Amino acid sequence: MTNNALSLSAGIARQIITPPSGTLLFGYPRERRGDHVADDLNATALVLQGNSITAALVSLDLCVIDEEETLKIRTDASAQTGIAPENITIHATHTHSGPATINTWGWGNRNTEYLDSIRPKIVQAIVDAQQALQPVEVGFGVTKTDVGINRRELDLEGNVLLGFNQWGPRDDDLTVVRFEGENGTVAQLIHLSAHPTSRGGEPSVSRDWPGVMMDRVEKVTGAKVLFINGAFGDVAPRTNVGGVAGDGGPAATEVGLRAATDALRAFRSIKDFRDVTLEVGLGNFELPYTPLPTVRQAKAERDKYGDSEHADGRDGAEWNYWNAVLQAHQKPLQAGKSISQTITRIGPLAIVPFPGEVFSEIALRIKQHSPFQHTLCAGTCNGHLGYLVTRDSRARGGYEVWVMRAFSAYLLAENLDDVLVVENVRLLERMFEK
Repeated sequence: MTNNALSLSAGIARQIITPPSGTLLFGYPRERRGDHVADDLNATALVLQGNSITAALVSLDLCVIDEEETLKIRTDASAQTGIAPENITIHATHTHSGPATINTWGWGNRNTEYLDSIRPKIVQAIVDAQQALQPVEVGFGVTKTDVGINRRELDLEGNVLLGFNQWGPRDDDLTVVRFEGENGTVAQLIHLSAHPTSRGGEPSVSRDWPGVMMDRVEKVTGAKVLFINGAFGDVAPRTNVGGVAGDGGPAATEVGLRAATDALRAFRSIKDFRDVTLEVGLGNFELPYTPLPTVRQAKAERDKYGDSEHADGRDGAEWNYWNAVLQAHQKPLQAGKSISQTITRIGPLAIVPFPGEVFSEIALRIKQHSPFQHTLCAGTCNGHLGYLVTRDSRARGGYEVWVMRAFSAYLLAENLDDVLVVENVRLLERMFEK
């Protein structure tokens, strides 16, 4: 079979989206400014075309991306490329060493000026990737990795701490997808799951450990990497520091090179390249909300935090949460959050995006019940609803359960994990049957 007869074409391109020096960084309490650039932030776009369908996977070296910004990028990119907006998946790798991109009570405000400045660059990456399309065959490689570790550590009394939980759930698969053209590897997609927090609170702009991994893999293979971070909501980078965050550049290098070693092993294990088809599956479902607390309770709780509206951390988040509950009672009450889902299928592989920091067990359940050989769950895609936790985790509590209150007056119901699993598996099954 000649390349011209192949079913799938792929193209990849990249733009630098590094912020100016002195930019406020996100992911820890505010007033942490990036006083130097350890490594550039990028927007990397992989465009796929086949079966009369064009789709784009965009990976941004940012902490999160919200629905408002997703819509703007999709709209602008669609206008310039003709790609259907819903076929464009926007993923944030979740580095904690990038600018603030959403409003989060107690942690910081959305850097609108920065987002406006990088949007044209993101769109240009998609345009460039589309122009670089060429016929490809595809190969899949999977290996086990110890890059991540469950971070919900339990103390003697059973309280949840941010640390290392050696027996806690995590997705320990690292997947590499190679797109092979006539003259070698055109692009590669790497998927694994771990928080990019190995630099800790260091005041530097950085991709964190994924940047170290990508640079090393690209140097060795000569092909650009699109990185997709998976179910990292309850997974820390496994550093020798032994905590949820590392101690700067050395920890980022340590974790990144471990990831690169595993990725290169998976890359080299791929011997079978095949002609595959492309499909985009679209679906809609609703994530239910828990009932709002009463007005009386909200007033009493808000008063406990006095004048903490603009405070950092938990006090500011609590004041704003209870105040938001009071405001929500002045409008028609909402029963749930509508989700418009986009699943990208590449032959035997399906990419399932989540609008938040999804917990490992949710992804593992979907993988178990998915009809596809390879199912990659991707966190912080196409919006951000905070942590997407399991029912068991909610019962025990801990940081991730509490911080859900920093985003909205409405909290997702305790069965959100079951809804996410059931609805996504149903969509996967419908796609597989075609």
